[in-house]
Amino acid sequence: MGLGMWALGFGISAPVLAQSPYVAGAISADVSRVSHADSSLYSSPANGGEVLSGALRVGTSVGSNWGVELEFVRAGRTSEQRPLITPLAVTGGITTNIEQLLPAGVLTGYTVSSIPFNYRSDVRRRHESVDAVAWARQSIGGSVDLVYLGGLAFSRDRSDITQSITPIRGTSTPITLPPVIILPPTTYRNTLVEYATRPLVGMEARIGLTSRLRLVPGIRVQGLGDGWLLRPYVGLGWFF
Repeated sequence: MGLGMWALGFGISAPVLAQSPYVAGAISADVSRVSHADSSLYSSPANGGEVLSGALRVGTSVGSNWGVELEFVRAGRTSEQRPLITPLAVTGGITTNIEQLLPAGVLTGYTVSSIPFNYRSDVRRRHESVDAVAWARQSIGGSVDLVYLGGLAFSRDRSDITQSITPIRGTSTPITLPPVIILPPTTYRNTLVEYATRPLVGMEARIGLTSRLRLVPGIRVQGLGDGWLLRPYVGLGWFF
């Protein structure tokens, strides 16, 4: 019985000892593209862009040519400003969109310098994800391996939205209009956090620099809610 237990324990521990764990760090450029619409009346935010990001990874080989890896990625912030209502300057008449809002003839012959307020939206976004992947390795030389990987990205996207309403005053000839209440400058702040799970695939090379240090260039593609994210990177890995 004791011999059988010893043999079972040896059989379980042998593959564990054969594993090769590693840690790595990488610098990358996140290139994201999402669906959006443009028209002459309204343009929706594109929400895509290019930003630098950093990644930390831990992994291990499980078999002779395959293994698993866990990666944490944090991207830099992207910023977007979109004025939705801006001043209008008109001489000797008015623009069509204001004519539709007021009774006919109210502004005829007058000069309108501006709408009573500006509205501006400032959106700052940050992408983070924890990626769980499995990889397969193909040796193409004594110190170079090609690695193919696939898995899931558990992402967290945070959007900080600042909306500012600023009253403005025109400088043109006064006109007769219904009384308007002028509000003080107002700022509203909102935070939107979105969690998602998306597929991820990629390919990288592991180039031996020393017996344990390797250069790791590669590229990964991750799905987004209504688009995709491309992440080319270069990093260094230490293999124990």
